[in-house]
Amino acid sequence: MSRFTRNSLLAVVLVAAVVDAGDTYVGADRARPYTLTVAMSGYSPVSYLDQNKAEPGSPRFAAKHDGLTYFFTSARQRRAFRDNPERYLPAYGGYCAYGCAVKAKVVVDPRNFKIVNGRTHLFFKNAKVDTLELWNKGSESELTARADRYWATQGVSRAYLGARYLPASGVALDGYSPVSYFTRGRAEKGDARYAVEHQGVTYYVASKGQAKLFKKNPDRYVPQYGGWCAFGMAVRDKFPVDPTSFKVVDDKLYMFLKNTSVDARMLWNKGSERELMKKASTHWNKVSG
Repeated sequence: MSRFTRNSLLAVVLVAAVVDAGDTYVGADRARPYTLTVAMSGYSPVSYLDQNKAEPGSPRFAAKHDGLTYFFTSARQRRAFRDNPERYLPAYGGYCAYGCAVKAKVVVDPRNFKIVNGRTHLFFKNAKVDTLELWNKGSESELTARADRYWATQGVSRAYLGARYLPASGVALDGYSPVSYFTRGRAEKGDARYAVEHQGVTYYVASKGQAKLFKKNPDRYVPQYGGWCAFGMAVRDKFPVDPTSFKVVDDKLYMFLKNTSVDARMLWNKGSERELMKKASTHWNKVSG
């Protein structure tokens, strides 16, 4: 068996490790209400390059780029990022560099990193697997080339997958668990350790039990209309959603836009729900392909 055949098999192990890992993922925070999507689990992207260390940033020094919010340790770091964000953004969209080399998108431990050719490379690590060690044992130039080729095939916008809506984080529902809407009747942050996938879309659920429920019947839990706002679909438009604004009707999940100007669920509730569902389904059939 060739080395890279073994590596391909390891990709399966890595994905399983993400789901079954028992240690705490740095970015997990189920209790935090929906406000923004924090990149790199709050670690400063500038500290990796300028100080060669993983350093948690502060919400006091925050900046938004491409729909994601980054934290920094100082106003100086924030200015440096704003002047040249592409310099500081991690390679491969922040996914594990070794995972990309073996054709898998794997979430990372942001404390596990290496600077390669002037770019921050992040790696997965738990009690069983340290992909930085695996990276260092291989040919870095060959692994980099393989990761680059794989990432080039992932060139679709991070905001869309097919016709389905994804937030800028690349994780459906901004990491909220689709199962919790049904089992707990509320919006609840999922955990990156319990990542599940359906039709190419990654979801975070809140526990191993939820992961089993999702895998048994994923179509029950995924939101209607590809995750777009249900009311927006009824008026023939695609609106992004606030994952805390939702409704379960006839055992189906509907998501809604909510911001300081529009509460789409309120508008939905004021209309004829059955008529709105009919209109939304008709439009979704047209735009979903």
